[in-house]
Amino acid sequence: MSRSSSRMADDLATVPMDEAPLRRTRLRRGGPRAPFPVLPLIAALTGVGVAYVSQSAHSTAATYQATSLVAANQQLRGQEAQLSDDLARLQSTERIVAAAQKMGMRPAAHWTYLATPLTPVVPAPDTGQLTSNGTDQGLLQQLLADVSGVFGLGGRTAP
Repeated sequence: MSRSSSRMADDLATVPMDEAPLRRTRLRRGGPRAPFPVLPLIAALTGVGVAYVSQSAHSTAATYQATSLVAANQQLRGQEAQLSDDLARLQSTERIVAAAQKMGMRPAAHWTYLATPLTPVVPAPDTGQLTSNGTDQGLLQQLLADVSGVFGLGGRTAP
């Protein structure tokens, strides 16, 4: 045997073979320790992250909506300009005269004026019509008769 093998045998002779190996004593039981002091920090950072994503999504949606409203506004302005042009074209006197001639109308050869006396639509009552005959009921009956006569409901007739 060589020298190294004899040393190995001596080392093995000092190791007791019938004893159980010594166990390391555990100070605590259970799995790994939970990071309770770090949990509020993790929750706060998660809240900030969610708020940032929510704000950027809201900002993107608002920008998209503003862009679409600007495009709709431009389209409506163009449509309004086109409709104004169409209205001006349709209101022109040349177009109206041409349409009337197509329908068989023709301009008048001469103008005729009629002179009529001016008459009021509702004649003014006489000053003596609404005089009181001593009772309020008589005044009311007289007023009703005058009003019904003006509107053709019977009773007195309008002058």
